[in-house]
Amino acid sequence: MKKFQFRLKSLLKYKRHLEQVAKQEMAQAVADVLACEQRITGLQKERMSAAEQLESLVEKGMGAGQFNQYTQFITAVDQTIMLERSKKIELEKILEEKRATLKQRTIDKKSLERLREKQAREYTHEMIREEQKSLDEITSLRTAREVNNERI
Repeated sequence: MKKFQFRLKSLLKYKRHLEQVAKQEMAQAVADVLACEQRITGLQKERMSAAEQLESLVEKGMGAGQFNQYTQFITAVDQTIMLERSKKIELEKILEEKRATLKQRTIDKKSLERLREKQAREYTHEMIREEQKSLDEITSLRTAREVNNERI
């Protein structure tokens, strides 16, 4: 009895590879979004710290040049936060694309795996049926010999 061979084995292997690549790309996209969120959080903390320092220095009294430096710095941090937020939106779009790609790759792989399982079951049933047929033939021949021997 020959062993079951799935003819699309190389295609299934390729689909598994594509799914693995899609998983890695999605993981990278998730990491990019998280890193962007951390940058935003860091910038917000930096802004709050600079605003508190400015407030403290204003209460104590400070020069106009130093005041302008602080307000320019806070404005620059605000702009950077805005840029990071827009970058985060783009990264989230990319993440959704990667998620959709992974979902499709998983579906493709699973459909091939189901086909393989179905063909393996059919092969097994066919082998069992052929084996049963052979056993039935052997039994029939044995019975025929015994009947022939009884007549002689």
